Amino acid sequence: MRRFAAIAPLVALAAAAPALSSARVVTGGYPYGSRCPRAGIQDRVDRWKMNTCNCTSYVAWALARNGYRTDWFVPGRMDAWNWPNIAKRKGIPVGSTPRVGAVAVWPEWGKRGHVAFVVAVHAGGRFDVAEYNTPGHVHFGFDRRTDVRPSEDIVYLYVPRRA
Repeated sequence: MRRFAAIAPLVALAAAAPALSSARVVTGGYPYGSRCPRAGIQDRVDRWKMNTCNCTSYVAWALARNGYRTDWFVPGRMDAWNWPNIAKRKGIPVGSTPRVGAVAVWPEWGKRGHVAFVVAVHAGGRFDVAEYNTPGHVHFGFDRRTDVRPSEDIVYLYVPRRA
């Protein structure tokens, strides 16, 4: 049973900020990248109060770097599985369709879920993401997956641009 099945009706109501063109999305330059993957599991905390070299830290950086709001984060509550819950509480639109600039969330992937930054969307709904510490792919390092298949297990957060 899907944990976020009630989100679908919100898609029609979501007034998301305009998406970036995939040609303008910044994915490189993560400031903690020189420590990853060599750093492995560490409890170093970034400016958003998330552990560095993890998917949450990378996506927080990607949102900020690309002009999206990060003022909705709740320190100590930002494990990837919880991003849709926090987003809804903070008025961030959520839905089931990938968009460039959205956060893709796999709430039930592994123990803590996984988040990635959507960098391109293709005909048929497949999409590309930039991410860190991808379960089963790249351990504590950068990854850019292409042609990701949409799934009902993925929740998308349409974070508004900074004012």
